[in-house]
Amino acid sequence: MDLNELYQNFDRAFLKIYPNFVDEVNKLLRPEEKYELSFGTLNTELRIFALIRLGINDAQQISDFLRYSLRTIYNYRSRVKAKSVVSNDQFEIQIMHIGSISVQ
Repeated sequence: MDLNELYQNFDRAFLKIYPNFVDEVNKLLRPEEKYELSFGTLNTELRIFALIRLGINDAQQISDFLRYSLRTIYNYRSRVKAKSVVSNDQFEIQIMHIGSISVQ
């Protein structure tokens, strides 16, 4: 299996579990920064936060899986948080709540 196929399978499986993930991420971003899903695949930024949503928040593990340098992972994370309407501290906390059922 090549890397692209691995990522396509990951994206498909993740979006099956969290079908509203991109919409929910978009709610955390300024309107002009919203993501469009193309062909059911996540871009690198969304894939990083998908991994975080799955509980993999160690940057080294993310960089190993995505085959990017640690610095690149940090840069992507910072870039997305800079587009956010919530504080940097709250962004990943909000990501972790995507798809969870809130009990009132």
